[in-house]
Amino acid sequence: MGFLPFALFAICPWIFGNNFGVIAIYFQLAYGSIILSFLGGMAWGWRDDQINQRFNLSMGIVYSLIGCLTLALTFFGFILFSLLILMIAFQSYYYFERSTEDFKKRDDEYKNFRKMLSLLVSISFLLSSAYWINPYSNPLI
Repeated sequence: MGFLPFALFAICPWIFGNNFGVIAIYFQLAYGSIILSFLGGMAWGWRDDQINQRFNLSMGIVYSLIGCLTLALTFFGFILFSLLILMIAFQSYYYFERSTEDFKKRDDEYKNFRKMLSLLVSISFLLSSAYWINPYSNPLI
């Protein structure tokens, strides 16, 4: 269910365009920033007896700060930059999570689901980036 807003906000600009499309991208960025901050915070709750737990905590803080940074960049109008940062951040978070001991102990269904979900979220940001740089739909032109 958490992916539906990403999909909705990525498709709305292509369907409705104009100001509604821009608003949808702003909401996608805000939602993505919040979710990335939440994912970073989840690393704080992982088991303390993991081999690289100090690194895991540090990376969780980094991803939470990236979420806050993209929210601030969105506020200051750096939309394309924010979209690209979030696209890369969601994929890299999956690779980071995949390297942890807890992830390796999960069942294959969960691993495949996380991989697919991260990829779909990144694709949603890619779709919004394409809308933003498209010369026929670019709201800045």
